[in-house]
Amino acid sequence: MTRSSISQAGCGLALVLALWVQGVPAASLHLDVDAPEGRARQNVMAYLGEPPEVGSEREARAYARHTVDAVRRALEAVGYYNAGIETDVAAADDGWRVTFRIDPGEPVHIRKLDVRVTGEGAGTRLFDTVIASLPLAEGDALDHGAYETAKTRLRNTALLNGYFDGGFGEHRIAVDTEQRTADITLVYDTGPRYELGEVTFQGDLPFNDELLRRLVPFDTGAPYAAERVAALNRNLLDSGYFGDVQVSPERDAAEPGGAVPVTVNATAREPNTLGFGAGFSTDEGPRARINWQRHWVNASGHTAGAELRVSAVRQNLSGNYTIPLRDPLNDELQLQAGLQREDIEDTRSSRATLAVRRRQHFDSGWERVQSLRLLHEDFTQADQEATTTLLMPGLSFSRTRSRGGVDPYWGDRQSYSIEVAQKGVGSDVSMARGLVGMKWLRTYFERHQISVRADLGAIATSNFERIPSSLRFFAGGDNSVRGYGYNTLSPEDDDGDLLGGRYLATGSIEYGYRFAESWRAAVFTDAGNAFDEPGTDFKVGSGFGIRWLSPVGPVRLDFAWGVSEPNPPFRIHISLGPPL
Repeated sequence: MTRSSISQAGCGLALVLALWVQGVPAASLHLDVDAPEGRARQNVMAYLGEPPEVGSEREARAYARHTVDAVRRALEAVGYYNAGIETDVAAADDGWRVTFRIDPGEPVHIRKLDVRVTGEGAGTRLFDTVIASLPLAEGDALDHGAYETAKTRLRNTALLNGYFDGGFGEHRIAVDTEQRTADITLVYDTGPRYELGEVTFQGDLPFNDELLRRLVPFDTGAPYAAERVAALNRNLLDSGYFGDVQVSPERDAAEPGGAVPVTVNATAREPNTLGFGAGFSTDEGPRARINWQRHWVNASGHTAGAELRVSAVRQNLSGNYTIPLRDPLNDELQLQAGLQREDIEDTRSSRATLAVRRRQHFDSGWERVQSLRLLHEDFTQADQEATTTLLMPGLSFSRTRSRGGVDPYWGDRQSYSIEVAQKGVGSDVSMARGLVGMKWLRTYFERHQISVRADLGAIATSNFERIPSSLRFFAGGDNSVRGYGYNTLSPEDDDGDLLGGRYLATGSIEYGYRFAESWRAAVFTDAGNAFDEPGTDFKVGSGFGIRWLSPVGPVRLDFAWGVSEPNPPFRIHISLGPPL
């Protein structure tokens, strides 16, 4: 029911309720509305709601008599000004039945529509867009609810964008009931647009003014917009520096048409966080981690952290130090260091890394990372043993888009990276390594989900034996070719030991069906390999699985067969993590 019909009919309903007197046994009152299906009947039914109890036929007839006027106003609210209304009161098994027989007739249509904006907002794209989207058009049936919605949108648009002194200079509906036409006039005078004033931070904060200023996403004197104020609030929370944040525009402190000062009341979060975690995957087996994060090291907002990860096949200790740059949320310099040991299949590796990375996130959603990485690795790959040092400049681009939270119903991921090294310039061997990854996910008819994945990689070098194991390509495992063990697909030596490949090509297609609120079944086929020569046969794995859609993300249990083999091997794959 429209808001206007309720307000217009409320007085009539109050009069009806006043007729009920004490001391009379209550009986049920049943209501019927005999009218064609459509807006008229829907609005009347919405107004009538649940009927009251009555004590006599006289009270039932009084209800019907007094309610007729309210029913007529409910009809007029949706454009039916010439409706015929008849009432009938009859006895029912447990009381009385009131029937409203309605002939709505033809509705009033909008003949002339005049919606204008005056003042500083006149002719701006902001208001032109709002006017074009209003639920009013010449030729439409008159609907007072749509008229009130149009007024509300104009008023809200003005308030949200700093036109605080605006108001309707003219607003009226002229109805000609004989011609069944209506002329609507809406003229909104925006008045002046206010500006955003100085942002003042209150509270005992350990950060300098320069850092705080760079977290403000607008300049002093920018046109006021509530979205800009909301963006400031988001920036402060997303920075990781603050516990509580309250952003308050001080409209009362602004001169007419002037600047609105903004006050931020905030408290710094606890500087240190210590985290623990444990899990399991068929690629690595049981695993555990402990990490420490220093959310701010100094007044300039530098951060630091360290993490230890341990599993049966891999142990990793890493540390990082981050310096925010011009845009603290989207532009930062990262200093990283790490030690790692691996013992996987025919690979044994110990390595140390130092890296400097500049990470930039753009409004388009793309992230760019420029890096310089020093890698020193002592490795044994099958019967190849070597120690290699590489100084590698690198560049990567990536973007992930998703809708639907931890279990997205729509999304895609793209990543492109390249690292190069030149012998004699901090490196023992010249090489270039590129990697491309893509994933695409869509859901149809709410329950049916399709996901497609592809990964391609290549290494260019004249001395592959000196390329460290961590840079060579392997396939197989939970996120590669299921049905085969983790990193068990690659070129082999004469003894059948894995050597790692120059090239990588893997892909997957999966169909999922959501058969319950927190469960999805899946069937899939993966294919690919790591290889040295084009034309190498791809290995194919197929199977089925089930996904538990947990609050922290899907938990995947897959049953897969390596169908490329004469006696297809069977593997169970368990994994947890985001689908993109």
